[in-house]
Amino acid sequence: MTNDSRNKAYGACDAAEGRAIAVNAAKVLETTRRAWAAAPAAETQAHGERRPPRASKTKRVVPRRSHWPSLIAALNHWSPKPL
Repeated sequence: MTNDSRNKAYGACDAAEGRAIAVNAAKVLETTRRAWAAAPAAETQAHGERRPPRASKTKRVVPRRSHWPSLIAALNHWSPKPL
């Protein structure tokens, strides 16, 4: 293999191809730059439309009460001899 054929095999290109690649790369970079510039604005609009987070609706923990007072009250009410 000669040097010329080796360069072509490994992707070497002439000046016209190099310019075309540079132009395409510039277009890709500009498109990417515009997309990234527009992304924060779209994200801000999405946050503006959402409601603020609400406090979670958890049940209030009520300490467990003993049933003995109500049992004694019931027995005193129905019993001929109160306790």
